[in-house]
Amino acid sequence: TYTPQSFYQEYIGIDLQNNYVMLMNDPTREYYKVYEIEYDRHVYDGSNWVYINLPVEEIAKMAIESIKDNTMMYFSCDVGKYLNRDKGTLDINNFDYESLMGVEFPMNKEERIRTFASGSSHAMTLIAVDLDEQGNAKKWMVENSWGPSSGYKGNLIMTDEWFNEYMFRVVVEKKYVPADIMKMLDQKPILLPAWDPMFAPEE
Repeated sequence: TYTPQSFYQEYIGIDLQNNYVMLMNDPTREYYKVYEIEYDRHVYDGSNWVYINLPVEEIAKMAIESIKDNTMMYFSCDVGKYLNRDKGTLDINNFDYESLMGVEFPMNKEERIRTFASGSSHAMTLIAVDLDEQGNAKKWMVENSWGPSSGYKGNLIMTDEWFNEYMFRVVVEKKYVPADIMKMLDQKPILLPAWDPMFAPEE
């Protein structure tokens, strides 16, 4: 029999408040800078969200290192884009909207964010990655919260191309973050308004 506190002390015992770094891929903002979201406080945290904005390739490296060490992590994305719910796959080639509708969709990730066509809409747990011989990601797996009958046994599998286009945020333990990136947290954060398009409430 455990209380929440006794379970935490015996099986977790880590600093859940100060042991993690939030990493964002927001191409509408300057990379290698630290940002803070105004009025985004939580009762438990007592402070606003603060994150480092990085190119997607940098984030992928840290996510891979965390998974190789058997450490899952918080992950958020625009889950509704090119989602095959029955198969549980996220792939930009799942559906040929251009041929079906007779129009092209030329916007890149930055343009989709600026026009509110895409943004972080759902949080899941990033749990696995499939690597090629050079150690680069081919596809990723997340554990979802929609139940075992949704997707692939409750999980979603995304191609790396989809990850690059529709992944926005991961939260990793500090030990997986290189020293030069950790040093960026010494910067005074750039304050963003609460209505910034990247920070609509998630599911």
